Amino acid sequence: MAVKSVLTNQTDFTGEIPVTKNTSALWRFNEPQPDGNMQLADSSGNGRHLTVSGWSGTTASLISGRFGRYFRMNINNPATEKTHLVAANDGTFFSDLGDKIAVGGWINPTTYSVGQTYVPLFNTRQGPGQPLFYLSLYQGRPRMMLYNSAGTLILDQSETPSFTMVNGGWYFIAAVIEVTAKTSQIILCNRADGTVWVAPKRAFTGTPNPSCIADIVLGMHANQYYFAGGFDDWFLEVGSELTIEDLRRYFQQAMLGNGGDTNSAVDAITEPGAVTLKKGADNNYPASGVLTTIAAQCSLAGSGRVSVASEYAAGITAVSLVETSTSDDLADWSAWQAVGTNGELASPNREYICYRITLSTNDAARTPKLLDITLHDIPKAPYERLGFSRPVVLDANGAWEAVLENAYDIIATGEVNGADTLDFKFPYNDPKRASLDNEKQVQIAGDIYRIRTLTDEKGSDGSGILTTVYAEAAFYDLTFSAEKQPVEFNADLPSAPMRYALEGTSWSLGTVDVTTLRTWQCNEKNALAILRRVQQLHGGDLVFDSRNRLVSLLAFSGRDNGALFAYRKNLTGIKRVVDTRSLVTRLYAFGKDGMTFSSINGGKEYVEDYTYSNEVRVSTLDCPNFTNPYQMLEFANMRLAEYARPRVSYVLSAMDLSVLTGYEHEQWSLGDIVTVDDRDLNLSIKTRIVRRQYNLQEPWKTVLELSSKLRELGDSPTDAFADQLGQSNLIGQEIKDMVPFNHLRNSRADDGFAYWQNSGFEVDTENGLTGTASFKATGSLGATKSMAQTVYPASRRSYTISAQIGSDNLQKGANGQVGIELVFEYEDGTTETRFIDLL
Repeated sequence: MAVKSVLTNQTDFTGEIPVTKNTSALWRFNEPQPDGNMQLADSSGNGRHLTVSGWSGTTASLISGRFGRYFRMNINNPATEKTHLVAANDGTFFSDLGDKIAVGGWINPTTYSVGQTYVPLFNTRQGPGQPLFYLSLYQGRPRMMLYNSAGTLILDQSETPSFTMVNGGWYFIAAVIEVTAKTSQIILCNRADGTVWVAPKRAFTGTPNPSCIADIVLGMHANQYYFAGGFDDWFLEVGSELTIEDLRRYFQQAMLGNGGDTNSAVDAITEPGAVTLKKGADNNYPASGVLTTIAAQCSLAGSGRVSVASEYAAGITAVSLVETSTSDDLADWSAWQAVGTNGELASPNREYICYRITLSTNDAARTPKLLDITLHDIPKAPYERLGFSRPVVLDANGAWEAVLENAYDIIATGEVNGADTLDFKFPYNDPKRASLDNEKQVQIAGDIYRIRTLTDEKGSDGSGILTTVYAEAAFYDLTFSAEKQPVEFNADLPSAPMRYALEGTSWSLGTVDVTTLRTWQCNEKNALAILRRVQQLHGGDLVFDSRNRLVSLLAFSGRDNGALFAYRKNLTGIKRVVDTRSLVTRLYAFGKDGMTFSSINGGKEYVEDYTYSNEVRVSTLDCPNFTNPYQMLEFANMRLAEYARPRVSYVLSAMDLSVLTGYEHEQWSLGDIVTVDDRDLNLSIKTRIVRRQYNLQEPWKTVLELSSKLRELGDSPTDAFADQLGQSNLIGQEIKDMVPFNHLRNSRADDGFAYWQNSGFEVDTENGLTGTASFKATGSLGATKSMAQTVYPASRRSYTISAQIGSDNLQKGANGQVGIELVFEYEDGTTETRFIDLL
């Protein structure tokens, strides 16, 4: 997968003129007022700031516009206000003109500026020394004047555009002076309707002044002629590489971006390189805002996928909608279309693409932050199926470099929730051997691998040299992600830790339909280790889409499409293994500090399952990180469901008939449920493909490993579950000892519901642990029952939340939760909510 384009700079979101390596000066006018030296900043980084002459007592101001702020001057009477801008030349402005000079920017003229005979825009005629060029308006039309080193005019050309500039209009005007080729050309663009007018190239004789040390003056000449109106985003380039077509394209692209528009609800200027909702005068953010970007390159070789990097608070702020539109000419655009769930591009494939991004918030004090937008080009694989395909070497951009037709012994090995590797051999003397190198990517049908080892070996008979290649699936690179810091997850769905794992990588979260909640401490150091741990804790199948850089966790990744393996059809060999060496029927579990779940399991410290065998076969789960007996009981039952049955597996030598014409319906994939039929073994069973060694060159030699276990569960007995607030393991006498220091009042129900806000609970006066009473609730599907109390603790460094819980036949609904919710209010008035999951 190649990256086609990335939008991440301020100018990508606003449409302002971008800085290039040749930019000599760039004045954006985004500050609210001049600095203490009465200067406006040069955004090129070259320190060529503009000094405002005539600020006080005039109409000069920096006011809101399309690209942030712009400079407005001489509105009432240019003859008396005389406001203009000066960049003092330190002698370096024009010391090396190069082959081309480019100059221009945006103007917002008044009636005065389009009606007077002489109106200066960009002037070097004020000195010191001889001028270089002078861009102005002559009777409302663009005019270019060029000078040689003697101060003699070598070009004086007024142009007549196809449209007339009017009072209050916004226009982009620029010129390209070809110093070596001796031509000058002007472009004038109208933002109101998108009209672009390009003047003919004007030839001149002589040499533009190579030793000009004149100052740059915007909006004034000879203390007599002045510009009235607005300036925005003016630039100067010497040694420029810009062409008139580049400037045309800039204007057409800039027409789209609204991140700097002060009338929009988004802000791409306050924090350069990021887009947020725009804070209002009341210091609050709007509920939503829509960003439109400039146009970026599209023109895909294959299919497209859009990924968006952002910062957000789950459930509060979001980049809630991503839409695209495409064009071949930057004028006619397709209708806006939302990207797919995984970022799939739905707009037609054209030369340019524009994005419309909706940012939203449920909290007026918080905003999401958009960081970048990336368009990925996913070339269509030269082979659509594994069977008979060959390795394709990709270049650094993800494009095809070489198809290895002479590769052989090509084996793709894959496992459900396990390995994904590629091995093949290749003649050393083949010219395409030069395309193979460590860490290069290789594509097999829709899968991407990275070469890890290359082994060149000469046979004992000296007959030739052979290269053996070993490659790993692209997702193995997640092992080398930036080191992850420990983090706690509290009653979270698997999408939360998966999203954390993928932060800072080039991968995105795909589909997650596993709905188990887990509370645990994540100490894994890299992205792949976290993803593997998530799968072990939550269950399901971890699926990596290397072409699209997506990671999904599915309750079940395969299909049951009726594929059949049978002798005299596609089955050439079979081995069945029934293994009871690890059979367990009674399973004990012990958590932190010897915690058991006996108090919620009828007094038993174990769970039992005699479905397969009546014999008592005992084993123990050591779960030192469990502090929650409900979760440990759930985990023990999940483990016993596996241990209480024989492990049955099958190893098949099978043919992939789907590669043959007319047998496409016989296609199967890793993770699918298939039927195996063998009369000699008296066997007819539905089972799952959990591992495959696919022989690409000879699909009839493929080896499959199947298991009768149709759902993949975690397999670690020591998973690090931990309540985020560190639940206490104190019981019995220790709880009693804590009562004098308890901040909760009437915590034992001795005084009924005194001090409590109750909704759905009742007092049980007959059953109490540390007293004679307790609080009780009878569950009801679809209803919420709660009791709450506000406490004002003393100034301590830490607090313990403890409770003794009893339950009888407790069952949760689809979105049910049982636990303790704490809302912390801090001194500054902010609040934080934490939930301790008890089941």
